[in-house]
Amino acid sequence: MRIASALATAFAAGLLKPSDVFADEDDAGIVRLADNIPWGSDWNGAVYSAKSLEAFVIAMSGDTTTPNTPRTVVERGKAPGLFVAKSGELLIEAPELAENGTNVPVTITSKIPNTDFIALLADLNPNPVCVGFHVMPDNDPSYSVRIKVAETSNLIAVARSGGKWFYSLRDITVMIGGCLG
Repeated sequence: MRIASALATAFAAGLLKPSDVFADEDDAGIVRLADNIPWGSDWNGAVYSAKSLEAFVIAMSGDTTTPNTPRTVVERGKAPGLFVAKSGELLIEAPELAENGTNVPVTITSKIPNTDFIALLADLNPNPVCVGFHVMPDNDPSYSVRIKVAETSNLIAVARSGGKWFYSLRDITVMIGGCLG
């Protein structure tokens, strides 16, 4: 309410124009922000639409031209700078059996020094990338979330440290799928 009142007062006084605050459409119908940047231009579709761990790591590294295909067992870990995390360095806490995949509690924790990004993927979901966090310096890279898991598969935690990517896997059995019903 306070923000709405302040904006209404600023608009009435002529201090602000709606286009200074809200997105605006140009003549071509493209939604643009106040500083003329197309809305959503900072969104990396290759990252969030990645169909595998390897495609995710490649897209996060800036390469959006590599084909984005679901993983096969032979491809696991075949991405530049991707390594299996040592035991105990990248932890995934989740139930072994999820009765309903629509609301699965998961905690991911990285004990890898200088972790600056951590993400969680559900291997066989239609869109495997569940969540990603930029870790601020001197913060604990540990996050708890609730995700949807479509079917019995692997949960994959992936962390970036020093330009290298580390991952660990955790099996989860789903009785009722979260994404597919």
